Amino acid sequence: MSVSSEKKICVIVPAKGESKNIIDCVTSLLNLECDDLEIVLVNDGLQESGLSALDKFKGKIKILDSKSKGPSFARNLAAKNTTADYLAFTDSDCIVARDWLKQLLAGFERHRGIVACGGDQRLPSSASGFAAQVFLFMKRAGFITDYIKSVKNHRIVEVNHNPSCNVMYRREIFLEEGGFLEGLWPGEDVELDYRLRKKDYKLAFNPDAIVYHYPPSNLRSFFKMMYRYGKAQGILVKKYGFFRRVHFLPVFSFLFFFLLVFSVFNNIFPVVFLLGMLSLFVYFHFCVYSFLLCVSGVIFWNSGFFKGLVVD
Repeated sequence: MSVSSEKKICVIVPAKGESKNIIDCVTSLLNLECDDLEIVLVNDGLQESGLSALDKFKGKIKILDSKSKGPSFARNLAAKNTTADYLAFTDSDCIVARDWLKQLLAGFERHRGIVACGGDQRLPSSASGFAAQVFLFMKRAGFITDYIKSVKNHRIVEVNHNPSCNVMYRREIFLEEGGFLEGLWPGEDVELDYRLRKKDYKLAFNPDAIVYHYPPSNLRSFFKMMYRYGKAQGILVKKYGFFRRVHFLPVFSFLFFFLLVFSVFNNIFPVVFLLGMLSLFVYFHFCVYSFLLCVSGVIFWNSGFFKGLVVD
């Protein structure tokens, strides 16, 4: 069953670098169940291999050039160059389910007053073993990051934030409120959703609106991702103050470090250390790799966070 043709939708995808998954991404978009659909891919600094991969889609999608000004600028550029009623955003390393748009629209139909609806992220079947461990880590950390959510019984619920890899906005409100903050990435979606909620707009989440998102495939990419995430949140705290649970991570990290130092000097280090490590192992399903990703990820996230606090 296709989405009603009365609702024109524009799917926007910024792309940069090699974008090795771009063919799978665009192919999945072309297979969407939607009668009135426009697909806009924004070249935000694609390498020749990425540009060449798009040749097979000429005439099927619109391609814009952002002059490498960043994902936020690229998404805003596309939003200004469409007449669609709704703007759906995903990333070039995502594959969308055929009913993705239908399920995002269901959020608007179920909650009439909302201005945006997001959906669930799943691990692609072809993802590497390392990527699978990163995905597990991100999922288990979802309670504090609000990045990957767990909603039972397929309920559509109100939320504070949806990641820009899987979200749909009413175009009129998106443009009226200035779109994504240009120059900020990642975290541009957090910043926009924060501004929307400050104006009493409501956001929804439908777990049945699914995208398959490739996590970092190697340790270096993971470290860079965590550092960027932390830096963006530091910038947001500097701009707005503390407004998310994850913003308090540096405080908890300091307290944990202080507790370890205190336990060493009071001869209770083995007990405190073992209890702490056992708790983390249980939470991460006794997976050593996910535990190591947690420890190293927190270190790089905190490094980025403090950098973001002092950045000009």
